[in-house]
Amino acid sequence: MRVAGTLGVPTDGIILYKDVWPKDADFVGRLERGLAGSTNEYYSWKQAMVGDNDIMKDYRDCFDFKLRQADMPVPAEFSDLGAVYEEVISGVRECIRHYSSIYNLSLEYEEATNFVKYGEGQHFATHPDSGFSYSCAVSAIGYINDNYSGGEYMMPYKNLKFIPEYGDVIIHPSDFIYAHASLPVKSGIKYSAVTMYDYNDRNHQDHAGPYQQAGSPAGLPVASGQTSALS
Repeated sequence: MRVAGTLGVPTDGIILYKDVWPKDADFVGRLERGLAGSTNEYYSWKQAMVGDNDIMKDYRDCFDFKLRQADMPVPAEFSDLGAVYEEVISGVRECIRHYSSIYNLSLEYEEATNFVKYGEGQHFATHPDSGFSYSCAVSAIGYINDNYSGGEYMMPYKNLKFIPEYGDVIIHPSDFIYAHASLPVKSGIKYSAVTMYDYNDRNHQDHAGPYQQAGSPAGLPVASGQTSALS
């Protein structure tokens, strides 16, 4: 892993890491081989959703597949998918440790890693990662291929447009000022690996007690499941 420096204004806290994974890791090939022909509900590419599990292709049009530490070890027939996850997240964690040391952060909650697949014309419109349906402090976006055109990472409020390369990881705060878009892919297929981090799990569990049940008129919302707008 190599710290390439900041993107945009140095004080904005957008840091680019390069060469995070070996060039011969073949994450894309291994993902596609591992998921090929799978009818397993969990181990398959799914149409990506936003907000409260809605499909909105005009806003987010891509496919994704998630794995998290709690899924390890995976079933034997998907063992290489588990190996891909562990190799990818190991590199991301190295970057997160460095980022946290700069800004004196303690990020105890790690979301699932979302492997995202954009085909030709697919995109994700401008969005923050932390918003009405999901809470996180820091976003880590890794790029596991670069044999495509288009698909730039754009931050309109930071006047930033970035063309990623294989082995890059971008880390930045997750709030509305850092809203970003994945522009449409012009040719080829773009793959990324996205992981959100938070200070703790307080906003990532159901806090309902005996006095607060779903459908209660008390006016206190019951925390929903993990649904996030990912890059």
